[in-house]
Amino acid sequence: MTADTHIHTRFSPDGAGDPEAFILRALDLGAEHVTFTEHVDLLYYDPSFVTDLDAYFARVRALQRKYADRIYVGAGLELGYTAQNRHLYADLTEKYRPDYIVNSVHQVGEYDCYAPEYFAGRTVKDAVCAYLDAVAESLLAPYPYDAVGHLGYVCRSAPRPVSLYEVAPQKTDEIVRYLANSDKILELNTHVKTLCTPTLPDADALRQYVQAGGTRVCFASDAHSPDTLGRGYDAARALAQSCGLSRQTLVENGRRTQRPF
Repeated sequence: MTADTHIHTRFSPDGAGDPEAFILRALDLGAEHVTFTEHVDLLYYDPSFVTDLDAYFARVRALQRKYADRIYVGAGLELGYTAQNRHLYADLTEKYRPDYIVNSVHQVGEYDCYAPEYFAGRTVKDAVCAYLDAVAESLLAPYPYDAVGHLGYVCRSAPRPVSLYEVAPQKTDEIVRYLANSDKILELNTHVKTLCTPTLPDADALRQYVQAGGTRVCFASDAHSPDTLGRGYDAARALAQSCGLSRQTLVENGRRTQRPF
């Protein structure tokens, strides 16, 4: 493994393990880059889902200094986009100056797409289409971000196996083509739960992205504990290579850099 760009530690409400444990695990795996991306989901339907950002940035900034000569350590955030909170992130990002921002869609309407309640009383197609509409809107977020997180997140907990192109080909294609022609990085997120795909987005979406001219991808395990760091890396690399991609786009010290998978 060369890099992992989507990591949640004990500072995220759903994470476990101190950031240093992840860094040590990354070094064991031979990585040259790790970026932490703790959750920030403002106005989230579960008010207990809160990250102590002051403590998080203090801890990771100290670790950056400690490991500066051994591995790149990024102090990033994963921002959960909704139409209601989209104007609230600008001040937050200005205050903390994260090294990297993943823009994600988790909550659509009243519930997180990962929650069974999200699918209650609606068809899978309607649930997926509502998610894709939110993703399309999030691409124009009025705050800076570097990467688009786990495209296809809604599929993780769908009541049946589903792919975006199967359910909503036109909506998916519009998003994929937009990303291919933007300067944003597309995550290859390997937290796929029981899905029959090595990454989110799935193989069909990634191939369409590349066919549309997209080249900016990164590996993202979405690890929530040190033992899941780098999970699915080999499968993600194989998929990327099958699509003609051999390098990742990373952000280090405010600049984009390329590293091989």
